Amino acid sequence: MKGITWASHRACGLLSAVAATALLLGSGLALAQTAGGPQPALAEQLETIIVTGSYLRRTDAETPSPVTVISADEIARSGRTSIDDVIRSVSADNSGTLTQAFSGAMAGGASGVSLRGLSVDATLVLVDGHRMAPYPLGDDGQRPFVDVGSLPLGVVDRVEVLKDGASALYGSDAVAGVVNIILKKNFTGLDVSGSVGSSYKGDGTSQHFSLLYGFGNQKNDGYNVYLNLEYRHQEEILQEHRGSYLNQLDLTGYGGPDLRGGVPGSLPFDGSAYTIPGQVAPLGGGQQLDNFYLLPGCAPENLVGTNGCAWDTNTNKRIQPRTEGINFTGRYAQSLHGDWLNTLTASYFQSNSEQYRQSNLYNAPVTLVPFAWGGARGGSINQFDPTTTQIVLPANHPDNPFNPASPYFSAAQAYYGSAFSSYVGLPALFYGALTDFPPQHVQYRTRVTRLVDDLTGTAGKWDLSASAGLVHVATRVSYESFVRASLLYAALADGSYRVGQNAKLNSPALYAALAPRTHDTATSDLSYVSLTGSRPLFTLPGGDVALAAGVEARWQSTDNPGEPYATDGDIVMDGSFYAKGSQNLYATFAELSAPLTRNLELDLAARLDHYTQTGNSFTPKAGFKWKLAPQFAVRGTYARGFRAPGIAESGNGGLGTSVAPAPPDPLRCPTTNSTADCGFPGSSVAILIRSNPDLQPEKSRSYTLGIIAEPFHSVSLTLDYFNIRRDNEIAGAPYDPATNAIRGSPIPGSNLPGPIVAYLTPFVNASYSLTAGFDAAVKANFGLGGYGKLGVRIEVTHLTESQQVFGDVAYHYLGTVGPTGLGGSVGTPSTRGAFGLDWERGHLALGATFNYHSAMRGVDESVGPDCIQLSSDNPHCYVAGFGYADAYGQYRWSDYLEMTATISNLTNRLAPLNNVTYGGQNYNPSLDQTGAVGRFFELALRYQR
Repeated sequence: MKGITWASHRACGLLSAVAATALLLGSGLALAQTAGGPQPALAEQLETIIVTGSYLRRTDAETPSPVTVISADEIARSGRTSIDDVIRSVSADNSGTLTQAFSGAMAGGASGVSLRGLSVDATLVLVDGHRMAPYPLGDDGQRPFVDVGSLPLGVVDRVEVLKDGASALYGSDAVAGVVNIILKKNFTGLDVSGSVGSSYKGDGTSQHFSLLYGFGNQKNDGYNVYLNLEYRHQEEILQEHRGSYLNQLDLTGYGGPDLRGGVPGSLPFDGSAYTIPGQVAPLGGGQQLDNFYLLPGCAPENLVGTNGCAWDTNTNKRIQPRTEGINFTGRYAQSLHGDWLNTLTASYFQSNSEQYRQSNLYNAPVTLVPFAWGGARGGSINQFDPTTTQIVLPANHPDNPFNPASPYFSAAQAYYGSAFSSYVGLPALFYGALTDFPPQHVQYRTRVTRLVDDLTGTAGKWDLSASAGLVHVATRVSYESFVRASLLYAALADGSYRVGQNAKLNSPALYAALAPRTHDTATSDLSYVSLTGSRPLFTLPGGDVALAAGVEARWQSTDNPGEPYATDGDIVMDGSFYAKGSQNLYATFAELSAPLTRNLELDLAARLDHYTQTGNSFTPKAGFKWKLAPQFAVRGTYARGFRAPGIAESGNGGLGTSVAPAPPDPLRCPTTNSTADCGFPGSSVAILIRSNPDLQPEKSRSYTLGIIAEPFHSVSLTLDYFNIRRDNEIAGAPYDPATNAIRGSPIPGSNLPGPIVAYLTPFVNASYSLTAGFDAAVKANFGLGGYGKLGVRIEVTHLTESQQVFGDVAYHYLGTVGPTGLGGSVGTPSTRGAFGLDWERGHLALGATFNYHSAMRGVDESVGPDCIQLSSDNPHCYVAGFGYADAYGQYRWSDYLEMTATISNLTNRLAPLNNVTYGGQNYNPSLDQTGAVGRFFELALRYQR
């Protein structure tokens, strides 16, 4: 409510500013008509267009920068019912992309696009050329991005993807490119469409409905109004409802590990595991006195070795989450005096999604002391060393096997033999899995409110555009079955919480008390005003030299309080993050287009941004297009870019997570030689990353060079080389045991310092990335006489370099599953592409598209040289490439009614086995979701009048 009140107050101010601007500009209309002479006819104005990546009108859609355009008709024929699926089909989307199917995402419930694999914060997303407020939950708790999953589809006219740096025009974030979702400018009549779909197994059903109604003719009536209402829904697909390795955890038959819960080796000591019914070991003098012992109760067929009981962690996992969305957009365009036009757009988008996670593990903070992150906040310390755990059964706990009154007493006596007498009456270390609790369930409800006013017209020789906008995003997150550590410890201490086979004695009321349902609401607000003008300056042999110039001001704020209790370290086995702060920006920019000759065009642009937190950033760009022949042209660009630190990175924020393996502890490792102290495989340590107000913007330089050819009539092709380097990348500081380690209490009787339980580090400008490759596209249309016409579409992106440098060490990710630490560990396939055919004759249209990405080596150089796909000695260390075909058929029953049937994954191809990604179980949801869902059918009807 506070954010809405603030937004309403700001709205009054911004809309007043636009009204004042309109009056000032309107006062020059008479002069404009006198100085400029008769205004061009409407038909002549429509011959020029503005393409994403420029503020200047042009008659040629092929600019010096490569742009991909996806029309509404193409979207309808693809069968895609959400804008995020449309954008992710672009071949330039790569490593770091985020989907709603990623069940463990910190930015749960959202979808983000990552052009060039530079992560979601390097791609700018616009709606009608205007910014959107970022999703209130950052990717990995850090990176700001726009949730494309909440945006509408039914009112989209086209999507333009600029595959080039564009900070010189749009400012921060446009490092890898820009996605501009362009809504219909006006609409008259009625457009109703609906679709239903289902997988080949009858699950994952979907429904989509859109109603668009408009009235008023802009030319004759002086106004146009349209209203759009859209609803979409999809049901869940359970992991266990798919076959092969998708619902298997034991991958030993494929040369991989056994990923079932309870398999020894999932903890770094004594071959132990998080298991059911649980493991115990005697505790004396603060030290573990003997090996872990598996409590009785494991079914014989599930027993693994002597201290593990296998259990299925797939039970609660979803391949496809349940999602739902409702969108409303209204637009009112009113003609004013002369050629002035005022357009007011109001939108409300709501997106609902959910996540299910496997049961909690007994693995909790050493203490509940909040760590200073620049405020009274803390974070969960997920430490695996039993010498630092608080999961202890007191000596008198009824399920402590060293308590003579315990039903487990005799079994423990038989296991430990003669040594057991010295353990009687001692407390017990306890490790296990909280499978008796319901699965963790997280629900996300995101509401986006958007109000934009655009005023356009001419004054003198200037084409002017003034805009003001407000965007408010609120994401309410509800948490179920997240266990509070302090309450669990208390229940263990007084014996009210039973473990092992006796967990059946726990009441539903006790579970509800230990894991109460909680929620928080994170908000993100953006408001802006801008004024842009363009005009011809003088004439060169090739045409008019044109200038565009403008100013912009933006105010942005974020308030993400974080999961209740998690930010204080009081939630078992859950990372946490929070962020609060604001950013103000003031900018001026200019663009110059100079047709030096009839065949050579030169474009120059520059922008100066001033952020109140980080100061000034100056970003220039230059481009050219040289037509060497009527059918052949060369183009190229050189651009600087930047990304201002996000509020989570530079405001008041913090992030709690973990890293594996843990860095070696130089003070303890030489003496203990333990896994946890020496950073051996299997070790892990908590990382608490705090915001840093001294961060500098990330900087980039990029260039492109390509050709545009039309060798035959109706056949066009483009080939562009791109190269992007991003410096000063923001990441957590290196882990240094000497400077930023947090240690637990020393073990009694030991001269060693306490073990490292966490590292407290700030965000720093720590690395740079380099990515390079080629984009190729072919479009052709052939007339077949009486047999109709045939269209051919090819789009391919091939990377030649993808690397990241920390200090003096370079990590190469091209064609590998790295970087595993980014987003959902998507990987970096070297090639992505699509080949499509469309045939049309009369009322019938048929088509198919083959989608493909190449294989990836199962290594990540930033982790080490060993294979991490399946096993370290895997002789076939790769994740297979994946290709699948989609098909559609469309029939127009009349001028008003058409029907479209689509089949996704026509041949029911199975997603390749990938146990590296943590976005999904044994498959990659960002790249291969279609292969996990399987063949999917959809039928759509559309009525237009």
